[in-house]
Amino acid sequence: MRILRVIPAIAFCAGVGAAALAAPTTTIAEPFDGTIDQASWRVSTSDEIVSSGGHPGSYLHVPDVDFAVPRITTVDPQAAQFLGNYRARGVVAAGVDIDLLSVSISADARPVTLLLFSDMGTPDDPSDDCEAASVSGKNLPKPGTGWRSFEYKVPSQSTTLPQGWQLVGSCGNLPADAAWDFVVQHVQRASFDLGEPGFFYFFQIWSIGVDNPRIVVAKTP
Repeated sequence: MRILRVIPAIAFCAGVGAAALAAPTTTIAEPFDGTIDQASWRVSTSDEIVSSGGHPGSYLHVPDVDFAVPRITTVDPQAAQFLGNYRARGVVAAGVDIDLLSVSISADARPVTLLLFSDMGTPDDPSDDCEAASVSGKNLPKPGTGWRSFEYKVPSQSTTLPQGWQLVGSCGNLPADAAWDFVVQHVQRASFDLGEPGFFYFFQIWSIGVDNPRIVVAKTP
């Protein structure tokens, strides 16, 4: 298995919260320093790895793709270290770095959303699928202004839907707290959407830089 970037630290960032700051953390990040077929996060079939200009070093370049909402998402089986039982693993945060190189219309006032997906234990029935979503308080950078980091608290130890999180999908018709409790223990896909759930966006042509999609755990993986 390819080894991803693993960064021990005393704390991740101020946004994680006082409880998380009290314990050492480990950041597991995708540095995009391998080949494209080794990348654990992707956006489109046209993705390429560029060896310099990232945040820092190499990065994932997504050239001229036509999307309403581009999605940076985990790829199986390379992304196993980013998935699974977040509660048991002690996940406390997630993040990604984005450079908006160009966009054909506009991406002004667009936030970036972290989504954690579960099929709710029924892989053959998509009707009950569920995503837990957290919308960033920051918007995408303007084209040509460089890299911007997006950080998210992931309160995996909470058994109720955390403040600031929402659910997307039918979620097996479970109450919100029960749906969150299931998803956070069965994360099968993680994604960063360049937009907000439930909003309508026009299709347009994007060129995007992506670096260091990551999770932060309070226990050594």
